[in-house]
Formats: sequence, C-alpha cells, structure tokens
Amino acid sequence: MFLSVVKIYPPPGFEQTILDVLESMKGPVATLADCLGCSVTVEVGEEGAIFYREKWRTREALDRHLRSPLYGRVLEAMECSCMPPEVEFYEVAGVGGLEMVERARLRQ
Repeated sequence: MFLSVVKIYPPPGFEQTILDVLESMKGPVATLADCLGCSVTVEVGEEGAIFYREKWRTREALDRHLRSPLYGRVLEAMECSCMPPEVEFYEVAGVGGLEMVERARLRQ
C-alpha cells in the first residue's frame, strides 16, 4: 500500500477555497482503480494546516494518478500555500489494527 500526505498552509481568507478544491477530489479519486481512500482534515492550532491524504493499492496506480489532470487540482491547491507545502509518500509494508494495541498493552 502507498500513502500520500500533502500538508498545505492556507493564507488567511483562502482556507475555504483550498478545502473546497480538496473536498471536490474525494469522489472522483475514490472511483479510480486501486484507490483505497482519500481524506481531508484541518489541523487545530495556529497554523491551521490542511492535510490531504490518499491511499493506493499499487505504486503504478499512484503514479498514474500523479500524472493525471485530476491531480493537477491538488498541485494548484499547493500553489496557494503561504509556506512551502509538505509532500510525503510512504510505502506501507504492513497494516495493523486494534490487535497491535492489545499486543503492546499485554507486554507492559
């Protein structure tokens, strides 16, 4: 699985515009082959950064998406950032759930 995380720092007055653009991505991205999810969140605090996350089943699907006109909307939103946006990609080898919490708590 591949995880894409984009952090955008909206200038005052542009928060809703950036949120609208990123929220509008969720439906179209979710219909793409090998997309496992897409979310938008707002950081609480002074910076009020906006996070845009996508999960992909394969690297090929992620690469296709990054080359697509649809991803161009994310790039446009990043251009509005008043500080350099942060973009990170992770290759996830394994995923755990509550069983990881349970195992960790049993080892105390």
